[in-house]
Amino acid sequence: MWIIRAVLVAVLLLLMVGFAYNNMGDDHTVNVNLRPAGPNLQDVQLNVVVFWSMAAGVMLSVLLFVTVYIRQTVDTHAYKKRIKSLENEVAILRNRPIEESADLLKGADARSAGLKSPFAEE
Repeated sequence: MWIIRAVLVAVLLLLMVGFAYNNMGDDHTVNVNLRPAGPNLQDVQLNVVVFWSMAAGVMLSVLLFVTVYIRQTVDTHAYKKRIKSLENEVAILRNRPIEESADLLKGADARSAGLKSPFAEE
């Protein structure tokens, strides 16, 4: 799977370099307004604008990926801890003697019916 991802990244980089190469030249310049009341950049080459826009997008994507990855890792750890505690609880319940469990169930049935359990101590 990582090979496919590496090939896709290489193809994307080649496309980006090809795009920048085709758009090189002094006649392909743009004006960049960073903020409405802020500084304006005059006569910036288009490939520079495309490169820095892509770099900013990649950095933002990596930041979002890392935050989601950390959150999922923390959640996975909590779920594994919860599963382990539930498995321990099931193991304890499975290892209980059958007679004790039957007595407990009979007492619970009697309590739920409002009756006094015949096994309850007086």
